Amino acid sequence: MRPFCIFGLALAWLMTWSAETHGRGFAWFFAHSRPQGTCSGQHVVATFYSSGRRTASGQIFDSTGYTAAHRTLPFGSRVTVTNPQNGSSVAVVINDRGPFTRGVTLDLTRGAARAIGMHRTQWLCML
Repeated sequence: MRPFCIFGLALAWLMTWSAETHGRGFAWFFAHSRPQGTCSGQHVVATFYSSGRRTASGQIFDSTGYTAAHRTLPFGSRVTVTNPQNGSSVAVVINDRGPFTRGVTLDLTRGAARAIGMHRTQWLCML
């Protein structure tokens, strides 16, 4: 009976710890992360999104495409983003507005994020 109880407690702790880690939000991210590696452009914080109908430019949203949202860059601008953790890069076209979270510069489509091995909010190099 005792090993089962210890296993149960360990499992409960693991589930709680995992939920806290994923639920910390952007304030925790900015307080505990810094840009990594060298960047010949600009270090920016990026997120990704996978749902929508139309972009601000009027195009149909394609979550598998290589597009991104930026608050001020003109629609049609090409930007290269590089994941400094693995060196992968992809060229994306700005076709939407956002992100609307303070401190976050780019919202990539899930296809672009997958192409560079991005799994969560992280620092990227933007050229």
